Amino acid sequence: MSSRDALILFLPEAAELPPRWMRVIDGALVQSGEGANWLAACGIAALPEQARVLLVPPAALVTLHWASYPDLPARQGRAAARLAVLASGLLPADQLFAAADENEDPATPHVIALASRSDMQHWLLWAQHHGLDPDIIVPAPLLLEAPEAGFHRAVIGGTSVLRGVDLALPEDMALPELVADAAINDVAPGIIEGRAIAALDQPPLDLRQGDFAKRVRPVLDRRALQRIALWTGCILLILLLTTLVSVARQHMEASRLDRESLALAQQVLPNATDAAQAQVELESRLAARGAGGRAFTAPVAALLAAMQDAPGVALTSLSRDPDGMVRATLASAKAEDINIVLLALQAAGFTITATPSQDPGGRTLAEITVRA
Repeated sequence: MSSRDALILFLPEAAELPPRWMRVIDGALVQSGEGANWLAACGIAALPEQARVLLVPPAALVTLHWASYPDLPARQGRAAARLAVLASGLLPADQLFAAADENEDPATPHVIALASRSDMQHWLLWAQHHGLDPDIIVPAPLLLEAPEAGFHRAVIGGTSVLRGVDLALPEDMALPELVADAAINDVAPGIIEGRAIAALDQPPLDLRQGDFAKRVRPVLDRRALQRIALWTGCILLILLLTTLVSVARQHMEASRLDRESLALAQQVLPNATDAAQAQVELESRLAARGAGGRAFTAPVAALLAAMQDAPGVALTSLSRDPDGMVRATLASAKAEDINIVLLALQAAGFTITATPSQDPGGRTLAEITVRA
C-alpha cells in the first residue's frame, strides 16, 4: 500500500450524518467533501489498487487512556495497560476491544484506545459496504498533538475535540471542573488535515490490530520468484554436472579394468581383441577341461531339476572333484524314485554313473557322478 495515493474518511457519531472525506495524492490534499460519493466527486471509477484508506471513527465512541508501567519492559507494559483498561470498562471485557500504541519507552505512558467490539465491527462493515477495507483506523482525538499544558481544541469529523496532556475527549463530554481555567488553544483545520495525512505513514495508534488486524493477501514477489528459479536452475545444473562427472569416472574406471583384463587374457588367448570375447573363450576352454563355473553349475542345475519329478528323493551330499566331476548321494525309500532322477539326467545329455547301496535305516542310496 502507498500513502502517495490515499483516502481519509471521518465517520460521524450519528448514523444519519454523512461522513467527511479527503483525497490525498503524493502526500497532498487534492479534494475533500461530504457523503459517500467520493469516487464520483474525484472523477474515478475505483480507488487505485495500491491506495491506502484511513478511517477516523468518532471521538465519542473511542475512549483513550494513559497508563505507565516504568518497571516493566515496553511490550509487557503495553500488555498490562491493555488488560487494566479492559478490566475498568463499563461493559464486560469480552465485549470490549483495547488497542495500544507502539511506544517503546517504558518511562513514557502507554496510550490505550478502548472501543466496543460491536462498534469496530460496524465501522468495518460500513467500509466493506462502500467497497473499502481500511488499512488504518486512528481515533479522532489523536490527530491533535498533545499540548505541554492546557488543551488543544479542533473540529474533527464535525465534532469539537479536546486534547490535553493525558486526556482526550469530545468537548461536550468534558466536565467544567475538568477544564476549569485551563488555557485552550484552537487548532486550525489545516493542521488537522496535515496530521491525518502524516498518520497514513506513522499512525499515533492503529485500531487495526489483534482480532481486527487487516488480513493481507500474500503478494507474489516476481523478483523473489526469479531468484528462486535461478537458484533452482543452478542447483539442478550442479547436480547434473556432478552426475556426469561421476558417470565419466565410472566409465573411465571400467575401461581401465577392461584393458587390464584383456592384457591378462591375451597371455593365454593372444588373438583376443576385447574383454568380453576373452571371457567367452576362457569359459569355453575351462568347460572343455571340466573346470570353470559352467562345469559345476550346469550339472547341479540339471540334477536339481530332475529331482523335481521325484519328490521322494533326497540329496544327502554334493561335491566336485578337481577334474570337474560332480559327485552326489541320493537317498530314497524306493529305488524306482532314484531311477527317475537318473533317467532325467541322461535325457538331458549328461554322462552319469551310479553305485547303489543301503543305509542302516533301510533306505536305498545311490552314489552318482555327473559330467557334462
